[in-house]
Amino acid sequence: MLCNVSLTEVLASGLEWLLATGESQTLTRRSNHSSATSRHPVDKITTMTKENPKPLHFWNNVCYGLSAVALSITGNAIGLFFPVFILEVAQITPAQNSILTITAKVVSSVSGFFVGFLVEATNTRWGKLKPWLFLTTFPAAACYFFLWFSPDIVSPTGKLIWYLVFYGGFKLLMRGFGNARSSLVMFATQEPRERDTLNTYSSAFDTAAILLSTLIQQGTFALFHANIGYDPCGNATLNGTHAHHGPSLDTEKTAYMTAGAVGTGIFVVCGLAAVLGVPERKDISRVQRSSCFPAGDIKELVLHPPFLAMAVINLLLMLGLNTKQNYRALLLQYTFNLSDQVFYIIIVYTVASIVATFVWSVVMRRIGRKETVCLGILVFLLPNNAALLIATEELLGSALLPFMYAVTVWGGIGDGSFKLILSVMKTDVIDNFKLKTDKKMASILYSLWGSSSIVMNGISTAVFNWILQSANYNADDCVQPNRVKQALRYITAGTPPAAYVIALLFVWLYPITEESRMKTKMALDARRTAADEERRTLLNNADNISVQERL
Repeated sequence: MLCNVSLTEVLASGLEWLLATGESQTLTRRSNHSSATSRHPVDKITTMTKENPKPLHFWNNVCYGLSAVALSITGNAIGLFFPVFILEVAQITPAQNSILTITAKVVSSVSGFFVGFLVEATNTRWGKLKPWLFLTTFPAAACYFFLWFSPDIVSPTGKLIWYLVFYGGFKLLMRGFGNARSSLVMFATQEPRERDTLNTYSSAFDTAAILLSTLIQQGTFALFHANIGYDPCGNATLNGTHAHHGPSLDTEKTAYMTAGAVGTGIFVVCGLAAVLGVPERKDISRVQRSSCFPAGDIKELVLHPPFLAMAVINLLLMLGLNTKQNYRALLLQYTFNLSDQVFYIIIVYTVASIVATFVWSVVMRRIGRKETVCLGILVFLLPNNAALLIATEELLGSALLPFMYAVTVWGGIGDGSFKLILSVMKTDVIDNFKLKTDKKMASILYSLWGSSSIVMNGISTAVFNWILQSANYNADDCVQPNRVKQALRYITAGTPPAAYVIALLFVWLYPITEESRMKTKMALDARRTAADEERRTLLNNADNISVQERL
C-alpha cells in the first residue's frame, strides 16, 4: 500500500512538473516575442548588438600594418620591375605597352571613385569591410601571379589581351581591397589614440615593404643568375637593339614567375591578417540611403571645408613624395654618377624612414598634427631638397658619397612623417564630418582622396616624362647629356619644395586644430553615450512589457 501511495505521489509530482515546465516555456516564448516586438524600434536605431569594449592590442596593430605590406609590396614591384618585364621578357611592343598602361590607370582611377560608394552601401552579418577584404584577396593574388606569367601566345594581340585582363583586374580588385583596408581604421576602434597607433604601424610597414619587394626581386634573380633588366652600361647593343647575353630568356621568365609567386604568397598572408587580426566594430547608426550614390551626401561632403583642405594637402604632399621616390634612382645614376650605390642608398633611406615613423608618432602627440607637418617640411625636407639642388661632384669631390648618405638619412626622417600625418589627419576629417552631419562615410572619403591622388600622379608622371624626352633622355644611353642631368635634378629636387611650400599654406588654413579635435572627440563620445542610454531604455521598456504580460 505504501508503495502504491508513493508511486501515485511520484506520478502526480511528475505531472505537475511537466505542466509547470510547459507554462514556463509558453511564458518564455511570449516574453521573447514581446521583447522582439518591443525591440523593433531599436533595430531602426542600431545595427548591431553590444560593441566590444576591449582596447586594441599589439597584435591588432601588427596585423593592420601587415595589410599595408600587401598593398605596398605588389605596387612597388609593379612600378619598378613590370615595365622591364613587359617589354623585354613578355616582349610586347612599346605601343601595346602604352595601351596597357593607360588602360590600367583608367581602370584604377574610375574604379577607385566608385568603389567607395559600394563599400559604404555594404552591410552584412560579417560586417561592412571584412567581406571586401576577404573576397578581393584571393582573386587579386591570382591576377598578380599571372601578371608575371609569360604565356606561349604567338599573336601580339592575344598577349595584349592577356595582360589587359590580369593587369586591369588586379587594379580593379586592389581598389576594393585598398579602400576597405583604409576604412578599417575607422571601424577598428573609436579612440583617436588607438587609430593613431594603427596608422603608425601601417606607415612603418608600408615603407618596409618597399625594401622587401626589392630584396625579393634581387634575391630571386641572384638565385637564378638572371638579369633584372637591360643595363645600357653593361650589356652590348646590336643594330640599335639589345643583344641578349648571359642567361636564356626562359631563365628570366622563371625568375620573374618565382618572384611573382613569392609576392603572391606574402600578399595572401598579409591580406588575411587584416581579416583575422583586426576587429571591425559595426556602425552604431545606419543611415538609410535610397541609392549607392547619394547626390545630396556627395554635395555635402565636397563642400565640407576640412575635406577640401585635406584633399589639397594630400595631393601636394604626395606629389612631392612620389616625385622624389620615382626619380631618385635616375638622379643618383646619371646626375651624381652613383649607380653602384643606388641600392644601398635606398636601404639607408628606408631604414631611416621606418625608425622616424615611430619617433614622429611621439612628436605628433606632444605638439600636434599641424605643427608636426610644419616641422617635417621646414627642418628636414626643404633643407634636404636644397642640398640635392646645390650638390655637385665638382663642388664636393670625394666627399660627395658621404654627403649623399647624410642627405638621404635627413630626407628619410622627413619623409617618414608624411604618410603618418596624412593618415591621422584623414581620420580627424572623418570624425569632424560625422559630428557635423551624423554621417560617417569613411569609405567614400577615402575613395575620393585616393582617386584624386591617382589622377595627380598620372598627370605629373606624364609631364615629367615629357620634360625628360624634351631634354633628349634615352634609356639606351649609358651616359646622358647635361640637359638630362639638370632636368632630373630640377624634377627630383626642385618640384617637391614647390609643392611643400604651397602645402604649408593650406596646412595653415586647415580648420581642425588640436583644441577642436578634442572637442569633436568629446561630442562624439557624448552622442554615443546618449545613443547607448536610449538603447538601454528601450530594452528595459521591452523587458517590463514582457514581465507584465507574464503576470
